[in-house]
Amino acid sequence: MPDDTRKQDKATTDPAGVMAALLRAARRAHEIARAHGTKVVVHVDGKTVEIEPNPEMFDDLDPVDGR
Repeated sequence: MPDDTRKQDKATTDPAGVMAALLRAARRAHEIARAHGTKVVVHVDGKTVEIEPNPEMFDDLDPVDGR
């Protein structure tokens, strides 16, 4: 197996790396929604709701445990 494939596999299966990527994606979704004046669609308590975009809510989150 080529060396770059092993690095990629580790990056995509490492929980901290996965959480960091999810947090980056969520923050970017909030930034885009704010720029376009739209809301962000999320699930809360099993229901789909629209919330105001707030990219700053991700500033203090630890990508390892999400807190």
